[in-house]
Amino acid sequence: MGWKATGRPAVRRQRERWVVRVDGIDTETGAKRPRQLGTYPSRRAAHAAALEAAASGSATTVRGTVGWLVDRWVASRTDVGPKTKVQYVWAAGHIGRELGAIPLEHFDRDDVARWLDDLATGGRFSRRSVQILRMVLRASFADALDEGLVARTPAARVALPREVNKAGQFREVDAWSHEELARFLDSIADHRWEGPIHLLAMFGLRRSELLALKWDDLDFTDATVRIDEGLVEVRGVATWTSGKNARSRRTIPIDPATVAKLRAHRVLQAGERMLAGSRWHDEGLVVASQIGRAANPRNFAQTIDRLVAHADVPRLTSKGLRHTAATHMVKNAADAGELRAIADVLGHSPDMLMRTYAHALPQSGTVSSCV
Repeated sequence: MGWKATGRPAVRRQRERWVVRVDGIDTETGAKRPRQLGTYPSRRAAHAAALEAAASGSATTVRGTVGWLVDRWVASRTDVGPKTKVQYVWAAGHIGRELGAIPLEHFDRDDVARWLDDLATGGRFSRRSVQILRMVLRASFADALDEGLVARTPAARVALPREVNKAGQFREVDAWSHEELARFLDSIADHRWEGPIHLLAMFGLRRSELLALKWDDLDFTDATVRIDEGLVEVRGVATWTSGKNARSRRTIPIDPATVAKLRAHRVLQAGERMLAGSRWHDEGLVVASQIGRAANPRNFAQTIDRLVAHADVPRLTSKGLRHTAATHMVKNAADAGELRAIADVLGHSPDMLMRTYAHALPQSGTVSSCV
């Protein structure tokens, strides 16, 4: 029977003693099989033994392991936004606990396939989470291959599992029908954020883009909205970004009805500003609290949840509102030129639009040459 470490030496309390244990698997059956390295009278002694085991390689070595490689790749990613970096760090932590101690020379496709299967059937992760975990592992090995640190990348050809079983997962609809969207918009007519939410639902802004909008970004004369920033939540803190990518920084045209609702929203906010007096924070934001502060992304999401529930329509998030807007725009596109314009409104590339909303494309050959 072969055995392979899949974790770093860890200290655990066992009755009146302390043990050092490392997680591992039976390489013949794939069954999880932890290995106990020793029992000690004190926590300090156990920690010392765990450090010695890690350093000596009796259980595993840090450098030259899967965990080391993934941590190295994540640390090098200075070209991504703070929210993406948090996702990468989260993924690296999970990969480290599950696969981190495996030496690179012993890591193979069977390890990757077994790990992905555990993720898919364990009921802990959504399909999106599994995709992120797999992407970080693959990218780490691809980068190492380019640098010559590894001779092969075992993660490259292992497909994502067809089904991901997340226990208790609540499935949301992808987009509302025209009637459901109209019902929702009617139901928010008296809400203090009606104008911005109308803009979100009709033109498919990302939540981060809407929350970062300032009045200077709106041109009521030309009926346009400039989008060049984002406001995201990173570890509970609202954080400004420069936008998702270059294509996401754009100026979009809006219709007269949306202009009217945003004008009305500005009048309403001016009244709130007068009531707040010296407590008002003049940040120039379109979506703001009653004293002018930026809206917390999580609180805004909860507001959308409450408004959706009140409207008696299928459950949908702010991201679902973006999909709804995009779906209806694509369905009504007359030709390839309009599809390219829709891609610009959404901040997508034309090929991304075609891949994401292929199901909504009109049944006509006139749009097939969009990309």
